[in-house]
Amino acid sequence: MMALDSGHTPPSRLDDASIELLRAALRDYLQDSKDPNKLQPSLLHIAGEAHARALPPEQLLVVLKEVWSGLPEVRAMTNAREQINLLQRVVTMCIKEYYSA
Repeated sequence: MMALDSGHTPPSRLDDASIELLRAALRDYLQDSKDPNKLQPSLLHIAGEAHARALPPEQLLVVLKEVWSGLPEVRAMTNAREQINLLQRVVTMCIKEYYSA
């Protein structure tokens, strides 16, 4: 069994203001998913914050998916395939912004 390295533990979350910005952008995106440009500013913001906090991309995606799954609009979706497709697009955009930041 490997011992945990307690020397440097990156923060597990983003600022609350960043989470709220992301939540609002995702809600807007769910209203009109034909325009992915609505999400870009908030994804760029959280990607930049993740870099500044040395947050690995996997952890950023965990936060993104937590926010996504917590949205009432997502929980109310009855078409699971549509929900998965929308989430996949959001994840792809987030990864692009993370690596371009």
